[in-house]
Amino acid sequence: MKPSSAHVRPAGKAPACPRPAPGRARGDKHFTRLRILAMLAFAGVSGALLVYAEPWKARSTAPVKEPAAAAQDDKPSEAVKALIETLKDKDADVRKTAVLALGRIGKEARFAVPALVESLKDEELDVRGAAVVALGRIGKDAVRAAPALAALLKDKNRDLQGATALALSRIGSGAAKAALPTLRELLKEDDKQTRIYARLALVVLDESPQPHLTALGQFLSDKTAEVRGTAAYALGELGPLARNAVPALSAALKDEDVDVRRAVARALGEMGPDARNAVPSLVAALKDNDLKMRVAVAMTLGDIGPDAKGAVPALVEALKSKDVEVRGAAVFALGEIGPAARAAVTAITQALRDEDADVRKAAATALGKIQADGGGDE
Repeated sequence: MKPSSAHVRPAGKAPACPRPAPGRARGDKHFTRLRILAMLAFAGVSGALLVYAEPWKARSTAPVKEPAAAAQDDKPSEAVKALIETLKDKDADVRKTAVLALGRIGKEARFAVPALVESLKDEELDVRGAAVVALGRIGKDAVRAAPALAALLKDKNRDLQGATALALSRIGSGAAKAALPTLRELLKEDDKQTRIYARLALVVLDESPQPHLTALGQFLSDKTAEVRGTAAYALGELGPLARNAVPALSAALKDEDVDVRRAVARALGEMGPDARNAVPSLVAALKDNDLKMRVAVAMTLGDIGPDAKGAVPALVEALKSKDVEVRGAAVFALGEIGPAARAAVTAITQALRDEDADVRKAAATALGKIQADGGGDE
């Protein structure tokens, strides 16, 4: 079964003690182009606005509404109605802000789809791009926008083209009929970034996703760091669908370019438990000479969860790091591993006296997770 969307985490400053929320630091110079496709790097759009997609795991675990509750959602909220009207404002920045707000609302903004389709024709490029993002964020309920988005795939602006492919992948299989012909045409483009974007969407929309996954994996060996990093991002965007790329991603943890390595670590994290076979390579990467890479690796081990239990000794060692970010990420990861990390209890208990309050709080949280449900002393 193919999902209707994939996952992007926004840019932002990492807290001293990272948490499994969509707010990890992303300072990678090479991948700004794809990472900020959410706003297409348009002037005046802050990275803080890149709150765009549901975490992968949330897509399959979101509670199903009871019929009675669903019946209450058959008309737009007052806020959505007001924002739809604001899409007609004479000021482009106001229109853009309204579009971004609808994107943040997500599924509940489905009543705005016709108006957002009109925004795809806006005279301002950043408003058009923000509309693409919002439709992708709404997901499968934006399927009526698929023909208009498919037409936008032919836009000469590469970033807008890429964001459109990403949005179509999030809308899911309902967009296939409208988008597949153009996406397949994009595979003939010389620009490798464009082909990566197209492959990303085709993994979700095509009935035969494996050739596209294989091609994305091959891009990890490209001679250009930007291409390698974008391929890693795309594979992470696909989450568990790209599990067959774990061996290639594991090898890419040794890439010569630090930004590629960070992108690879985060891609593995997006796959969660399906990246379990990468744990030995991630343990080795905990010794990377780049601080942000070490933090990303520890966070990824936390995303893998109990299946990362083989990393517990290395994470305990990371608790001794002089860098508070590493200590925070390590204690977070141990908590996410849960009862399987009970060998780390003594070390985490010592972290309750860490000089950093965020680390101390994370240590307390981790102990609760490890001791719960079978993690007590034997």
